[in-house]
Amino acid sequence: MKIYKGFLIFLIFFILVGCQNESTLLEQTTNENNSIEKTEETTTQKTEETSTEQTTETSETSTPVEGGELILSMRMPKTLNPLINEDATVDNILKLIFEPLFTIDSETLKPIPNLASSYSISEDGMSVYINMRDDIYWHDGSKVSAKDVVFSLDTIKATPTSLYTSALNKISSYSSKGNQVIINYTEPYSFFIYNLCFPIIPSSYYKNNLDIESSKNLKPVGNGSFKYSSYRLANELILEKTTSFKGTPYINSIKVIITPDGETDLYAFEKNIINSINIDFSNWGNLNYKREKISNGIISNNFEYLGFNFDKDIFKNIDLRKAIAYAIPKDEIIKNIYLNNGQKAIAPINPKSFLAYSEIEGYDYNIQKSVEALGKANLTKEMTNFNILVNEENKERVETAELIQKRLNQVGLNVTVVKKSFEEYKMDLENGNFDMFLAGIDFGIVPNLQSFLMSSGTGQGGINYQNFSDERMDFLVGNMYKSISEETFIKSAIEMQQYFAEQLPVVGIFFKDQILLTDYTVKGDKKPNIYNQFNNIEKWYIEQEVEDD
Repeated sequence: MKIYKGFLIFLIFFILVGCQNESTLLEQTTNENNSIEKTEETTTQKTEETSTEQTTETSETSTPVEGGELILSMRMPKTLNPLINEDATVDNILKLIFEPLFTIDSETLKPIPNLASSYSISEDGMSVYINMRDDIYWHDGSKVSAKDVVFSLDTIKATPTSLYTSALNKISSYSSKGNQVIINYTEPYSFFIYNLCFPIIPSSYYKNNLDIESSKNLKPVGNGSFKYSSYRLANELILEKTTSFKGTPYINSIKVIITPDGETDLYAFEKNIINSINIDFSNWGNLNYKREKISNGIISNNFEYLGFNFDKDIFKNIDLRKAIAYAIPKDEIIKNIYLNNGQKAIAPINPKSFLAYSEIEGYDYNIQKSVEALGKANLTKEMTNFNILVNEENKERVETAELIQKRLNQVGLNVTVVKKSFEEYKMDLENGNFDMFLAGIDFGIVPNLQSFLMSSGTGQGGINYQNFSDERMDFLVGNMYKSISEETFIKSAIEMQQYFAEQLPVVGIFFKDQILLTDYTVKGDKKPNIYNQFNNIEKWYIEQEVEDD
């Protein structure tokens, strides 16, 4: 791992003694809907030591204690207003201060009311009526109201670069009446609640103070379990606990140090400078553990799959696609390559989701069924010379491609793996220069299945790189997005998954889990979710650290 030693020594020094750092730090914003996930070039081979020194926290036997300080990190913020902020690491920290209108259930990926108490949908599916809770207050003592939601939507609308611009998807107008928010849509939209998982800010505090240069944008007033205490430019942000509608945290305060990049975050975590870090599996092997770390998996919408080139007639043969699907050892890939950090899946709906349908054919590894399907495909040996395109920077994906290659060759195909740099790999995908390919899509909170599976997703700007085109699939995906009630939403999702399993436009392998790592001093019933890694932070606590022998 490339480390700038001079900077890191200085970083450790100012953390320990609190000296001021005035340097300008580079920022990198994470896009929630990257069509192809590119992992860092520094990914290294996993070792047995890595997997054994990490433990999964399943239960707590110690008694929660009050006090202590949690140390985290983020990039240098331009603002601490969550709706005009553009940096994902800053956004993660601001979720400790600001609560969203709706949030995502950690176990089912289902949107649930948070600042809202309930909601209803009009018969035509064009309007939603959101009732606000009346027992929630801002840190300055004023009550959270429906007008704050309208003001927050206005703020997002006026900030095209906001991380929450998706909140405005298909919205034609919005207003408040008493303690109710009314949002009108251009058409029925079943995913509207997912888009309402954005933080609410107080209109009374931020009105006429939304300019990024305003001092109030670096002194936030929120409604979460922690409130702003102080901020030293390019150095640290201090938060202190407060009583919110979720209770009073055990942890007294949170220190957030300013770091320049993710590589420094990894270094700071392994040196016990910070207590917690959220990583993708690709960074797992980069950590050199000095003490026991505790892992909590975060169910994500990061879908890994094998795609086909439907511009080549041979891949329109459904029996060939089924033969390939049965020859992919999903369990082995998840267990041995990703160390059990994933959820096996065939369709692009996370199997933990309330929308998932477990009764569809999962195409579990079965060599006999693969050979039988290949026999039905009625292909000559000369027709079965295929390649699998993969981006070489992603070591786990390369390992997966090589394992799939081995299994496919065992059933009688002649498969080679083509490894290319990410830029070349993406260019080949866009130009159709492949037979099959391995890829990953981070669908984020709102899965973009329209661009992924529908005919409209082919060509420039789409993520249907397989060029799959099917009128029935177009109808089913479209119907899923236009469902009005939860009942019809689930039904349409099931119908889409059933047809997906019949047609196999791609072969799903698994959904990768994100990994929340904490050091052994951070205890509690942690329940991170796809929206907020610090979900239920009020249940975390710091155990007294024991001196090393």
